[in-house]
Amino acid sequence: MNNENIQSSKLLDVNKVKIDRKKSKKMTGFTSIDRPYESDASFFKKHPIIPDLSIYDAVIAMSLPYRKEKAINCYELTATYNELIKDSKILSKGLKELGVKKGDIISCSMPNLYQAILTFFAANRIGAAVSFLNYGAAEEEIKYYLNLFESKVFVNYDKDNEYNQRIINGTNVEYVVTLNNEDLNKKGFATDSSYTIGNTKFISFRDMKLVGDYYKSFINPIGSKKDDALILFTSGTTGLPKSVLLTNENIIASGTYLKNSANIPVTHGEKCLVCVPFCYPYGFVTSTLMSLLCGRQAILAPELSADNINYFLKKDPNIIFGSPALLELIRRNTKEDQDLSSVHTFISGGDFLTPQNAEIGRQFFNRHGSDVTMCNGSGNAETSANSTTTYGLPNKPETVGRPLVGTDAIILDKDTGEELGYGETGLFCVRGKHIFKGYYKRPDLTEKVWIEHDGKTYFNTETLGYMDEDGYFTLTGRQSRFYIMSDLNKVYCDKVQNIIGTVDGVENCAVVKMPDEKNLYVGKAYVVLKDGMPHDEVTVEYIKKCLEKPSVINEDGDTVQLKPYEVPVSFEFVDSLPRTKADKVDYITLEKMAAAEAEEKVNTGKQKTLTN
Repeated sequence: MNNENIQSSKLLDVNKVKIDRKKSKKMTGFTSIDRPYESDASFFKKHPIIPDLSIYDAVIAMSLPYRKEKAINCYELTATYNELIKDSKILSKGLKELGVKKGDIISCSMPNLYQAILTFFAANRIGAAVSFLNYGAAEEEIKYYLNLFESKVFVNYDKDNEYNQRIINGTNVEYVVTLNNEDLNKKGFATDSSYTIGNTKFISFRDMKLVGDYYKSFINPIGSKKDDALILFTSGTTGLPKSVLLTNENIIASGTYLKNSANIPVTHGEKCLVCVPFCYPYGFVTSTLMSLLCGRQAILAPELSADNINYFLKKDPNIIFGSPALLELIRRNTKEDQDLSSVHTFISGGDFLTPQNAEIGRQFFNRHGSDVTMCNGSGNAETSANSTTTYGLPNKPETVGRPLVGTDAIILDKDTGEELGYGETGLFCVRGKHIFKGYYKRPDLTEKVWIEHDGKTYFNTETLGYMDEDGYFTLTGRQSRFYIMSDLNKVYCDKVQNIIGTVDGVENCAVVKMPDEKNLYVGKAYVVLKDGMPHDEVTVEYIKKCLEKPSVINEDGDTVQLKPYEVPVSFEFVDSLPRTKADKVDYITLEKMAAAEAEEKVNTGKQKTLTN
């Protein structure tokens, strides 16, 4: 029998099993048929109704029983659900007066602040979308996205008029709304009746109510689930990050699936620590919006360091949305007698929390009075940040949990596209109403992420792994190398080394993570120079200087500029890079070299301290 007949035979067998499946509860060996991750779910959870609402409307509806409860806790500022809704209404009028209309994209660059959340809800109320730009991004990168999204209004934090004027000059932005540092902990808006807009393009965030007072038209706040709501970003390891466009339906569906999967009740009064920056999917969608849709209080951490982590822990969070890096930051900087009994769940996203580290974390929290559950989850920007979860489920620490109830999940052979059985490693593909609308202005790239199987269209997560008979998914391969710093910013090593490789005089480069006492991890660059380039500090400074400017990194002409925290702190010139037997760069050896160097520095520092 030839290969074509064999494949046809397999397909016929699968189709026959599907027919039999309707009459039998026996396991067939295929995830798409058995759906073991839904084995204990009700019909209504398997087939949820996603309401035709905006996210703003959904929060209004969900919060009716607890409007007086706290929604946001940010530094010294707290706001109830009533205040969040009221302030969002006020800000939305100001945005309308500035000319924002349905379908527009407002770009926002600020840390995890109450005012950033207000910007999202105000925009969502009037049918506009929001793009959270990395607060640490270089000015040229900010301008690039402002032009890409054709943003009329740009909301930022603690920038002066000189900076804002450069933004105006280099983009089509008409108004820059700036939250001043002195207004950080001020709730509400200024009410000076003598205020006039005039011709200024620079507006204080606090003055947006006064701007809105000029708007006299009616605002219809009833949004549609099909309206664009949020733009997130992919990692951009091989070029510019792709802009992922999510609708209201995508985000509400993600929350609904997650809630049903974990059997999460409405839990107003509980507090969640939100540490991951809003520009990452895990930061805004999973950590913040899901908390608000469940009636919880979001404790915002605009910045994290060894010096302030205890400040946020003393706010007694019940759930910590974090990562292995955050767990390490907490472990290093928590006093022996500190009470962490309020914490009942630690959820790791953005990076896998290994069983060993999960157990170390559990024992650590136990010593501080907490009967904690350590959880993993996974997701992409394209899946509205959520693909699998272990939260609320029997824990299998070697996995990233089960696919969400209400979604379709399948494991496909990466070469043939054939569905694989339990325990067989392949591409993890999902479908559901939480899957993104498309890459902004890139339909060509959007078309490439879909996989057709058995009459259904799936999103290819490009994640390799396998499913077990209980419906738990185990990661076996990652598509990129990265590390997460203490402030929870993620740095992709391949992206950094690709940019260093464009510097004139550099022959080859490999970037790996290096342990660091203050930042947990920093970048270490091993650089092979071209003939004639001196191996000295002058060359190091030359490379760093080149990294301060945008670099063309691929044949499409994409230009990327590294953020300051992405630039390696250590450069070492080598004659060649170590190779594996497959003639690939041996990153494991390089990571060991970097770790040994870091350990030697620590030991040298201790010796100097003892000597002194």
